[in-house]
Amino acid sequence: MEEIEQIRKGITALMENFWIQKKNNPDEYMLIKRHKRVIKNYFSDYFGYQLFTGIDLFKVEKVPYQAEVWMGIQDFKEPIDYSIFVAILAYLEDKAKDDLFLISTMADYVKNFFRNELEVKWEIHSHRLSFYRAMKYAQSMDLIESLEGEIERYKTDKEEEILYRPTLISKYYMRLFSKPIQEFQSNADILTDRWRYPSQELEGKDHLQSLNRRLFFSPVVYKDELTDREKKYLNQQTRMVEDIPKYTNFELEIYRNELLLISTEKNVTGQQHPGLKTISDVVLQFSALVKRKIKELSDEEFPDAEFVVGRRRFDQWFEELKEKFGHGWSKEFREAYPDDIANKVLRYLEDWKFTFNDVQSHSVVLYPPVVRIGGDFPREYKFERCFIDRMNELNTFSNWDFNLPIPIFEEIVNEFNNASNQTALRLKTALDVVEKYVLRKDEQFLELDKEKIEGA
Repeated sequence: MEEIEQIRKGITALMENFWIQKKNNPDEYMLIKRHKRVIKNYFSDYFGYQLFTGIDLFKVEKVPYQAEVWMGIQDFKEPIDYSIFVAILAYLEDKAKDDLFLISTMADYVKNFFRNELEVKWEIHSHRLSFYRAMKYAQSMDLIESLEGEIERYKTDKEEEILYRPTLISKYYMRLFSKPIQEFQSNADILTDRWRYPSQELEGKDHLQSLNRRLFFSPVVYKDELTDREKKYLNQQTRMVEDIPKYTNFELEIYRNELLLISTEKNVTGQQHPGLKTISDVVLQFSALVKRKIKELSDEEFPDAEFVVGRRRFDQWFEELKEKFGHGWSKEFREAYPDDIANKVLRYLEDWKFTFNDVQSHSVVLYPPVVRIGGDFPREYKFERCFIDRMNELNTFSNWDFNLPIPIFEEIVNEFNNASNQTALRLKTALDVVEKYVLRKDEQFLELDKEKIEGA
């Protein structure tokens, strides 16, 4: 592996993980240690971040330019989860490695930690669940080690005891501030601490750092979000565009009104669009539908800036989407009402900053990235559905014996190819696609399985 590839791998590991521990990621740890100076300088120069070294771990405090709605600990459901987790960190702060403790001891500490600021009652089921989530997360982050007992049992049995041991890395979890957190006056103060003053004008390298903090921690950056100086810097700095793929697995794509980082690697650990979940397939199919609808309504492939559609029309599009594609979705989406699917997709698109749900005007603002990538079912799947539909039509209008003449099958294949904008399907491939519905075949007929056809 070349040196620059090793450096890129080390940077990627630090970007995609909260921290890199020697015991859990020995290869990445040793790689970062080997190229520590270069990697440290990269984060300092390009982001204004610091590379911290702990007990057999490396950590980069990845502070975004601004807070986004999707940020936070994904396992946490309620604000109180965070409060309880802070209390857990406070308990662990002064503990030595041999200071074993029971979960009941931790529960008592957390309950008394807040005094009059927050009333925690373990008799309240939601509070108990919050404590469970916080402890489970602490264990998953290796802040504590379970020696006896199981956290899943504790979730349903309050009498369950668990014996824990601190791992001593909890002190590296919290971000290092320049002063007590209660002295900060605003969120902006917190975000810019140890980087620059919120009111301070950006100068020189600050523009590069602010742009990178935006790009790497936001799905898309719209140019109207940038300051005039950031726009000017972006237009003048071709090196910034070149350095991104040099040190990371991303390339910067610049459009008229937006900037996006596109992954050049398939197997990355961060969230990607499109992803592997069914909702990504639904979103891709919706994107293709939106592109067609926008062209019908405005004669444009997609708008330069944005396109506003009424919420009622937006929801109606999902009725059409489900009718066309629903048969290929997972059970969750097949059985869901179009309105529910619309709400799920809208939340997904908002998290990716592809849309904005304007509740006051009962409309949805669609931004260009929403139609940047569209999707459809594979050609073979579409032919299978076409074939099933034709067979059911034949059964509806004539009481036939499910023996299909080969010339009729060839005609169905030709009709499908003529109506499709994809590569033509060969007859042999078409026969392979429908083979699971065929009981017997010869040169003249396909004997079809009636039950499979009707149940498909």
